Amino acid sequence: MSRTSAIGLLVDTRQALAADLREKPSHSGPSSEQMLRDVERLLLDVRVGRTREFQLEFPSRIHVIVSD
Repeated sequence: MSRTSAIGLLVDTRQALAADLREKPSHSGPSSEQMLRDVERLLLDVRVGRTREFQLEFPSRIHVIVSD
């Protein structure tokens, strides 16, 4: 997947996680909050080229290899 597409995927995933976090009861928050922080960190890493391969579990499982 191109870097641009991978960034788009991560942005969409971040938005879906944020929406899911707003809808869930507060007792399920910590794991969802951690997942959101992980995706935000991954987004930064992919943008600057530190990460070329990653897996996402939300909203569905996907393995991505980033190409330039």
